[in-house]
Amino acid sequence: MPLELSFSEPEWERIRRDWSAWWAGDLDRPLIVLECLENLDRYDPNFAGTFLGNYPLEAPVDPILDVFVPRMQNTHYLGDSFPRFWPNFGPGIVAAFAGAQVHPAWDTTWFTPGKTGPLSELRVECDWQNHWWLRVVEFTTAALARWGNQVSIGLTDLGGNLDIIASLRDTRLLLMDLVKFPQEVERLARETTRLWLETYRRLCDLVSPAGRGVTCWGPLWSEGGGYMLQSDFSYMISPRMFERFVLPDLEACCAAMEHAFYHLDGKGQLVHVDALLSLPRLRGIQWVPGYGKPPCEEWLPLLKKIRESGKLCQVTVTPQGALTIVHELGGKGFCFNISEPQLTPAEGEAFLAELEQVNS
Repeated sequence: MPLELSFSEPEWERIRRDWSAWWAGDLDRPLIVLECLENLDRYDPNFAGTFLGNYPLEAPVDPILDVFVPRMQNTHYLGDSFPRFWPNFGPGIVAAFAGAQVHPAWDTTWFTPGKTGPLSELRVECDWQNHWWLRVVEFTTAALARWGNQVSIGLTDLGGNLDIIASLRDTRLLLMDLVKFPQEVERLARETTRLWLETYRRLCDLVSPAGRGVTCWGPLWSEGGGYMLQSDFSYMISPRMFERFVLPDLEACCAAMEHAFYHLDGKGQLVHVDALLSLPRLRGIQWVPGYGKPPCEEWLPLLKKIRESGKLCQVTVTPQGALTIVHELGGKGFCFNISEPQLTPAEGEAFLAELEQVNS
């Protein structure tokens, strides 16, 4: 059944035009991702029903997709936001495809190793009949059949290379492996990259024919291939280890797509910024300060460094945070994801008008 969305074909053309101009560096204003809900009091901000890992693997897909309909139909997609459906099975689900044991927990996924034995015997591979992979394909295909001409169907959260290995091996063991068995970790990293790229290719082959672009767990849209790359494990390793075990993976992923972004999560990853900025095909960085840290608008030197390197930058900010960044650094090359506080449609329109004035 089609969704009742007030998002027309000309609006999709505007999304295509403005996001493409932003990627090319030709948009003189920031992108604004702003989704405003009608009747805010009807929605629980902590509702986790849209986390697909909470449902039994054998549960029928259609009734679960029905859960998403009221929220999508009551959303006003303002600025540069667009209707989207993201099959959320938790971060790093590629580890499940490779045999890790999955433990859903309310709104995320945890893993324990599904393979035991010496590190030298560990392999990162998928037989493509894995029930988690088939479940991701089932949801993606069903969403495309229902909404493919109305909504951008996203790619599930694949994870980063060392994140995936840690889920298969155990985080503490992998930290020791980096020192004791670096060549084995390099081998596993190469195997993980191959599996990641094959998974990415297969999912892109599913969603691309619908013609509504490629999106992922982060609020990014591109007409060609793109993804929000990550390596949360890198918070715990040195720049030298990052360059040896992570950078080759990122280079390979960047080479496989037009619009690669990196999810820079937490203060501990700041030591890797120079290495990331050195990647010619990495198009931009999403900065996430981390829980309890100052908001993004208080990291102006970092944001300035990212922009002056020629990279794009995405941050999640309040309306006031976006205004501060535009006032201090200008808006060009930024993408502001406005998620808190939740604005009404009227408040959203007022904010967009104010931002346009500041940016002009």
